[in-house]
Amino acid sequence: MENQTKKEAFKKLRDENLDVAIVAKGGVSLYHNLNLINSDIQLLASKGYKIIEFDDRIITTKTELHWDLQEKLGFPGYYGKNFDALNDCLRNYEVTSPGHVLVFKHLDHLDHRSIYQLLDVFALHCRRNCAIGRKLLLLVQVDNRKFSIKEPIGSLNFWLWNDQEWFESNRDE
Repeated sequence: MENQTKKEAFKKLRDENLDVAIVAKGGVSLYHNLNLINSDIQLLASKGYKIIEFDDRIITTKTELHWDLQEKLGFPGYYGKNFDALNDCLRNYEVTSPGHVLVFKHLDHLDHRSIYQLLDVFALHCRRNCAIGRKLLLLVQVDNRKFSIKEPIGSLNFWLWNDQEWFESNRDE
């Protein structure tokens, strides 16, 4: 009974501070479990966050990704559909209060280099927005439970698994 109470208290504390915990990790949180990411999306939506979802089962090329980014983020017609242009457009992207959550599901269906570039650009802008009091969060779900990126993301090492799937053994098939 006491363990159950502690689990419930921990879950409540985690839920209340989910956005802060993601910001503390650089604005990016990695998931394997679809139910867990969906639960966190619902939680952040209930706090008033604007949720913008991308499904990379449908988006499988860099070109398709940039078309979807342009459409869903409202980038201008002259958006160059490359990662330098993404970086430029994100400088002027308006994050409304309490914040925006960009969700990329099945991201590992894209090539590794594109994933790295996408996460690197967004991690930088997550931190930039945080510095001016805005929250831009990125939730990334991958199907490969052993997924990793060795290169630093936004000048950070990419070890940002969510707290419940930190250990590989907790990432169910």
